[in-house]
Amino acid sequence: MRKVLFITWDGPQTSYLEGLFLPIFGAVSEKSDFHFHVMQFGWADASKQAVILKAAESVGIPYTFISVHRKPLVTLGTAFTIFKGSRVITDYCNKNGIDILMPRSTFPAMMVLRMKTKLPIVFDADGLPLEERLDFSGLSAKSKQYLFLKSKERQMLFQAHHIITRSQKAIDWHLKAFPSLDAAKFSVVINGRDAERFRPNDEKRKQFRKELGIHEDDEVFVYCGSLGPQYGWSQMMAVFEGYRHLRPKSLFYILTGNMEYAHQNVPKHLASSSIIRKVSFQEVPKYLNMADVGFAIREPLPSMKGVAPIKLGEYLLCGLFVVASKGIGDTDRILEKVPGSIVFDHDQDGAVEETVQALLNRTFDYREANRKVGVAYFSLAESAASYLRALNRIV
Repeated sequence: MRKVLFITWDGPQTSYLEGLFLPIFGAVSEKSDFHFHVMQFGWADASKQAVILKAAESVGIPYTFISVHRKPLVTLGTAFTIFKGSRVITDYCNKNGIDILMPRSTFPAMMVLRMKTKLPIVFDADGLPLEERLDFSGLSAKSKQYLFLKSKERQMLFQAHHIITRSQKAIDWHLKAFPSLDAAKFSVVINGRDAERFRPNDEKRKQFRKELGIHEDDEVFVYCGSLGPQYGWSQMMAVFEGYRHLRPKSLFYILTGNMEYAHQNVPKHLASSSIIRKVSFQEVPKYLNMADVGFAIREPLPSMKGVAPIKLGEYLLCGLFVVASKGIGDTDRILEKVPGSIVFDHDQDGAVEETVQALLNRTFDYREANRKVGVAYFSLAESAASYLRALNRIV
């Protein structure tokens, strides 16, 4: 057995660990002699930690939560936690016989760099997180903070034995930024979901719609995920508003942990038709199954080349018609094979009107075809296989 320690740093509103990574790691363990351990740095409360622990135990993965200091200042607390974290990780590795380190993104990478370890490292580059700060957080490319973090990212890219990304475009970005990097060090891994949980089911669809008071013929749009400047809120609302103007019984279900943002930004005239809910990961499939159209909209700024929208896979596995942004990771290439989809071009005049018209003109025989593409690209089995290919490159 070869033990892999996955190290992540997450805020309390994210559900990536329990919803995405733990099922994948469990599937990898079932198919190989790699066994994952997870160490999460964060500031979630006890109830959130309990949810993650339960999810980890369900797939037989040891889970450790390390509190991130947030006082007296967030920046000072973060620096202190990174300084302390290196020792915490080292002690854990020694105690548990860890064979491979897998830091996800910048702060975990910094802690691993401070360890000066001889253990092989698989760096989860996790999209282009520092460029996201430039695009969405107002950070300057000339600021000391960005230059420092970028230097640490560069150091890890060169020191890691292997690097995983979520898109080929992310690999191209890193190779262009650092031409001396070896392209053979990179692999694309898949954000997979359990294809048995995320699947169309007509009987359950009718039953849940009845519980929600939704008529069989009413059309339901859905968005599932985080909210903020980068998630195309205005475009989603514009498309829904245009469609609902012609189909007044249409509804928009917004499933998010950022409920405050949603309530503050829903236009008053759409409030009655926009249902905002915070649901557990376990409940997501039944909401997607009862919907018709899924939004996978994100602002196509440079940092988004590294993104693989998790929701895209969920929608396709459930057979939903998909409206997805152009220029996000490898989405364009994948959707070429999806008959029930619209690629939304943010730079095109009249994109909203064109999307509304395409939705009105669509046929309703796309569920099976979309599901087939979803299984081929986003199933848990395909995801586990992609991680295994990456791990086997270093042993």
